Amino acid sequence: MSKQTEIEDNNDDVVVIEERDKRTYLYIAIAGVLGLALGGLGGSAWTAGKWESTYNEIEDKYQALVDEKKQLAVQVEERVANVNDEVAQKLELKLQEQQARHEEQLTTIKAQVSELEKVNLALEEQINQQKEQMAQVDKRNTQLNRQADMQATMFERSRELFQKELKVKMELEALQKEREELQPKLKALKKDCDAYLEGTSWEAKSDACDNQDKVNSRLSQINQMISVYKMDLEQMKALSEELGL
Repeated sequence: MSKQTEIEDNNDDVVVIEERDKRTYLYIAIAGVLGLALGGLGGSAWTAGKWESTYNEIEDKYQALVDEKKQLAVQVEERVANVNDEVAQKLELKLQEQQARHEEQLTTIKAQVSELEKVNLALEEQINQQKEQMAQVDKRNTQLNRQADMQATMFERSRELFQKELKVKMELEALQKEREELQPKLKALKKDCDAYLEGTSWEAKSDACDNQDKVNSRLSQINQMISVYKMDLEQMKALSEELGL
C-alpha cells in the first residue's frame, strides 16, 4: 500500500513535473514569442528610428540643398548683375575710348580741313593773280598783235616806200642824166636855129628850131619831174623818220 501510494506519489510528481515542463515550455514559447515580438518591436523601433534619422538627415540635406540652391541663385543673380555691370563698364570704357578716338580723328580732320581751306584760299589767290596776269598777258598780246599789225603795215608801207623811193631815185637819176645829155644838144640846136633864122649858114637845117623847141620842152618837163621827185624823196624821208626807219 505504501508502495502503491509511493508510486502514486511518484506519478503525481511526474505529472507535476510534466505539467511544469509543459508550462515551462509554454512560458518559454510565450517568452520566445514575446521576445520575438519585443525583438521585432525593438527592431522595428530601431529601424523606425534609423529611418527617421535618415529621413531627417535627408531632409536636412535637401533643405541644405534648397538653401544652397537659393544662395547659388542669389550668387548667380549677383554674378550676372556684376557681369552686367562689368560688361556695361567695359562697354562704357570702349565707348569712351571710341569717342576719344573719334574726337581725335575729328580734331585731325578739322585741322586738315583748316589746312585745306588755307591751301584753297592760297590757290584762289594764286588763281586770281594768274587771272590778272592772264588779263595783262592778253592785254599785252593784244597790244603786241596790234603792234605786230602796225609793224606789218609799217613794213609793208616801208617796203612800198623803199620800192617807191628806189624807183624815184632811179627815175630821178635817169632824168638828171637825160638833162645832162640834152643841155649840150640844146646849145647846138639853138646855134643852128639862130643861124637858120639869120641865114648866116648854109649848113643850118630848117628843122633846127623845131628840134630846139622839142629839146626845150623836154628839158622843161625833165626839170619839173626832177622837182617833183625831189619833193617826193623829201616826203619819203620824213615818213621814214616818222616810222622809225
